[in-house]
Amino acid sequence: AGVHAERREEMIAALHEAGVLELQAVTDIEDLRAIVAPGRRSASVPEIAEVRSHVERAVEILGSVVPEQNPLLAMFARPSKEKVSFPVTDASSVLAEAQRFREPVETILSLHTRDITIIERMGRLDEEEEMLRLLLPFGIEPGWLKSSRLLEVRAGIIPEGECEDIEAHLRDKVPDLAMVEMVCGVGGHPTTVVAITHPEAAEELDVVLRSLAFHEFGPETAEGSAEEGLAAVVGERGRLMEEQEEIQRTLAAMAETHLAPLRAMDEELAVMRDREDAAPLFGETGPLTVVQGWAREKDMPQVRAVCDSSANGLSFCTTTPAQGDVPVAFDHPRWLAPYGFLTAMFGMPAYGRVDPTVFLAPVLVLTFGLMLGDAGYGILLALIAALLLRGAGHAPGTVRDLAMVLVACGCAGTIFGLLMGSIFGDLLQRLFGVTLPFTIIEPLKDPLTILIIALSIGIAHLNLGLGLAAYEHLREGKAREMLLEEGTWFCLQPCAAVLILTFFGWGGAFSSTVLAGAWAGAAVSIAGIMLDRGPLGFFSLTGYLGDWLSYARILALALATGGIAMMINILSGMIAGIGPVFVVVGVLFAVAGHAANLVLQSLGGFIHALRLQYVEFFGRFFQAGGRVFSPYAARRTVTEWSKGGKR
Repeated sequence: AGVHAERREEMIAALHEAGVLELQAVTDIEDLRAIVAPGRRSASVPEIAEVRSHVERAVEILGSVVPEQNPLLAMFARPSKEKVSFPVTDASSVLAEAQRFREPVETILSLHTRDITIIERMGRLDEEEEMLRLLLPFGIEPGWLKSSRLLEVRAGIIPEGECEDIEAHLRDKVPDLAMVEMVCGVGGHPTTVVAITHPEAAEELDVVLRSLAFHEFGPETAEGSAEEGLAAVVGERGRLMEEQEEIQRTLAAMAETHLAPLRAMDEELAVMRDREDAAPLFGETGPLTVVQGWAREKDMPQVRAVCDSSANGLSFCTTTPAQGDVPVAFDHPRWLAPYGFLTAMFGMPAYGRVDPTVFLAPVLVLTFGLMLGDAGYGILLALIAALLLRGAGHAPGTVRDLAMVLVACGCAGTIFGLLMGSIFGDLLQRLFGVTLPFTIIEPLKDPLTILIIALSIGIAHLNLGLGLAAYEHLREGKAREMLLEEGTWFCLQPCAAVLILTFFGWGGAFSSTVLAGAWAGAAVSIAGIMLDRGPLGFFSLTGYLGDWLSYARILALALATGGIAMMINILSGMIAGIGPVFVVVGVLFAVAGHAANLVLQSLGGFIHALRLQYVEFFGRFFQAGGRVFSPYAARRTVTEWSKGGKR
């Protein structure tokens, strides 16, 4: 795309706000390198960086004095929908707008600087107080700790060592022209020492004291007694504390009126800085600015519309087929979009490869529902996720996507819980003798059926992965690889099923023709696997069997959910049965136990359901390595774009 210099700022801003184009340096195009020069940032960029650093610091300071909200409540609290708009169009206008905040920012920074100074001063006063208190037993004035022509006085502490050992050492080592008095510390406190010496013996005395790690006092109090010095310290500390409290009150008052606008200004400055930092990616030749980048095919009408409307006809927009290092972006329908981040956590699909998200979503929800298998827990999980959508998940992002996935998982857990007759375990049956009419199967009474369901899901899931891998090979024209890597498994599985059923006597008798075909098919399949992988093919056989049996974890977690819930109900009933007073204790135990079980089983179920996707399923076909599409987009949370510089 290209735009005349007259409308450059408007079109660049519109593309930045649209967030549908990933920029690529125009100078990377060999055909254009000789005729275009890299775009130039505004001369105001350094000033923007400086102003933003001040505003950002002011926001941080005001944020520190605002009472911190409970993190759990903050997660579920609905954020404000109010957005701030600033009439800015370029770097100069955003600086002009930021000038309105100069006075409060300077006041905030000044108050904070004074607060830091007070904190440092109070730390020094604490040291002064400690020194003066240690001097009290000696009855000397702090002003005496100095050197004169005939006498030098030192005072300090020896932090370590037994008092008797220190005294003996000083008695033996102190020179004749010096004397030392000491007060032993009690309870781990250091020993205080006052030494008086003639200047001729000062150096020798210092050597002795240094050998004991002597730390010399240097009090600020130069006149009066130690008691008077302590009184002065206490008085100054009181005045500083009053001043500090006044500073905090002033900052808290300013936070009420200035924190939100300053956050908005900080965000606006950050957006403008990002916009200007992208300038070197553009190309300039005369009055023309050239922009190049990647856009999703479905977004191209929007890209053209943005260019046309913002440039008022002084622009052009052309497209070329994707080639080279093409970025990858998901194109999911609304119901599937929240699951995209789960695929991206494992890796972005390579460009042109199968996107597994459409298969991941239903199987993840299905397996999680089977693992949780409790209507009470499912309802609670869905409600918690819905509250999360109302709060931290209100804005688009990973939190919102996760909350929507958890809503679906909670609903699945509720449905399977009803089918398995479980609401907080057997709580309804224990309290009211009620059995759910929808119950089809109970895991604790018929675990074998759940195991068969789990293994059936597993074999279908693994073969879906093999089918996708076969599709990729055929699309690339690699028929031989498809036959050896996937075809052998498609042949081996039914053959192995016939042989295993016959061996254990399950499912009736097969004809000799079927058995012969099964033996032949198994032999050919194993030969193909060995041909493809060599001796390591044996481990492919055991690995596939292990992957299949891994789906038995569905049964394990289903049993764990129901079993632990039942145990909680039994123990709660036993506690409540002790006496009327313990009924409340039993109820509290039940609530706490079921809450803990909900967290553990939800976390375990989600992790294990996701593991079945990442390890068993993705391992069959998935090829990661795609470069994530990173559009040139303004990141706004508390501001909105003022198109044309209008409020």
